[in-house]
Amino acid sequence: MEARKQQPLIIHIASALIRARVLLTNGLNTRALPRGTISTTHSRFHLLSLPVAVLLLVINAWGQQVIRETFPERAPSEPQALQKQAPTPASLHLAGAFREGLNVYDLGPVSAEQIAAVDRRAAREYAHVHPGPRRVGLVRSLGTVPLSFETAALHVALPDGGNVWTLAIRSPGAFGIRIRFTHFDVGAGSVLVYARDRDDVIVRGPYTGKGPDGSGDFWTASLLGDTVFIEASGSETPRLEIPEILHFDKNPAGPVQEETEAAQLPCHLDPMCYGSPPVHPAARDATGQMNFVKDGSAFVCTGTLLNDLDDETAVPYFLTAYHCLHTQAAVKSLEIVWFWQRNACGGALPNYATLPRTTGGTLLEANPTDGGNDMTFIRLTGIPGGVGLAGWTTDSPDTAYGIHHPRGSWKRVTFLSDVGFCPGCAGCGDPTDYDYYDIDNGVIEPGSSGSGVFNSAGQLAGQLFGSCCPSLSCAGETLDCGNTDEFTTMYGEFETTFPIIKRWLEIGGTIHVDGSYSGDERGTPSQPFNTVTEAHNFAWNGARIKIRAGSYPETLTLSKRLTVLASGGTVTIGQ
Repeated sequence: MEARKQQPLIIHIASALIRARVLLTNGLNTRALPRGTISTTHSRFHLLSLPVAVLLLVINAWGQQVIRETFPERAPSEPQALQKQAPTPASLHLAGAFREGLNVYDLGPVSAEQIAAVDRRAAREYAHVHPGPRRVGLVRSLGTVPLSFETAALHVALPDGGNVWTLAIRSPGAFGIRIRFTHFDVGAGSVLVYARDRDDVIVRGPYTGKGPDGSGDFWTASLLGDTVFIEASGSETPRLEIPEILHFDKNPAGPVQEETEAAQLPCHLDPMCYGSPPVHPAARDATGQMNFVKDGSAFVCTGTLLNDLDDETAVPYFLTAYHCLHTQAAVKSLEIVWFWQRNACGGALPNYATLPRTTGGTLLEANPTDGGNDMTFIRLTGIPGGVGLAGWTTDSPDTAYGIHHPRGSWKRVTFLSDVGFCPGCAGCGDPTDYDYYDIDNGVIEPGSSGSGVFNSAGQLAGQLFGSCCPSLSCAGETLDCGNTDEFTTMYGEFETTFPIIKRWLEIGGTIHVDGSYSGDERGTPSQPFNTVTEAHNFAWNGARIKIRAGSYPETLTLSKRLTVLASGGTVTIGQ
């Protein structure tokens, strides 16, 4: 798509107090794709020839229902790295870089009692949800005092005059490990975290400065295996601490590598075996597999990237279930793995360890399970190229399908029929907040929680809460291939979600300012802020601020990475 030619738009910066770099652009037909769990710098690209997001108001034949909806799009297919290409660790082939008893810390095996304790806690936490999230890991403390890299790491001088500091952590029996860094401040240096996967070496990072979000406190992406190697480089000893790790006692990729295919339920359906309709490819590729830390354990769930109403940006807005996670601490620990699916119907599975990942995000909205519709809405730190951005609708489809990661395994589809009302289960929830569907084909399992339900146009209509059985004959049963006709699935309605997240969907990645506006200010196109200061205070790194032509006699300091645009003429900021 070719960008429209426009007259130059000029912003006069009149105040000397505006110190941040300001980017002026007339590329109003392009989208900015956030990149990186490491960097939020935006790169620009042209939209694909897919339907542009629009807000439609459709009144039904009775003149009663207003349907709000948009349609799916797809991020560009060219590679969009979530983070800088990780260099090869200098310590990889460095003799003596890791020494048992010196800088290799073996935590010892996790006991059966520890596993049983976290299983009991998880069962209590999710006693009201069936099938619920799947527990896959537990947090292991490195002691009463965090492990300090300054004192625990081994310093190695390199032949070229450089320096590396090395440390390894082993958690025997782990299917994988994630590291939590705190007080992370490596200045001009960098940190790599890596592990060996068969004949390959998988590297996460480089992590720089004070970490991905500048707080100095973050979780790394996961690495498979029971040993993780950490390498810091720079001119000065790096400052960081490791208070705890995440030990995956179950494979976060699901029962695919440590078990045979026969161990999985035989009625699962592969979405790659269905065309569009019924299964829209953008909805399929908008679905991500989640793992996160909550109350000392790790769980897997499923969530969906949503399209927004700003056709100039592509902000990674992500919808999942409240019962999966609903605090900023849990969102900060979030890891999403994309494209965990076969490459074709009956095709090969990719190497889970090398799939693109997103870590962390910002909790924007949440609506509880009781008294709400079990919804959590997040702005992620980035997305890879080629993912889908699902459409959405406030209408409930009669026939639908869900796309999910059962037990964390590769992507599946379940076909559903709307039953329109609660079938009499205990804990059905308010029927104005939930939709109820019978399973026609397929099944759901732990880990499917939070996944989207879609119509054939790739529009999301809700997110999965769980299932219930209205009959006493199935009391205490677990949903499986042999009893799907006895259970009804429950999805939190997008009709309830939309008013809560409407502001974010209208803003997308562009915050609007109009000095002449005097109504309720929300930063949207129809309800803009009337000062640049308000827009700046509301903005996040990587956002755009679009200012209506005029004079803004303000004094402010821009402290975030922003794109500032003038709309309709010249904008003057300052006294």
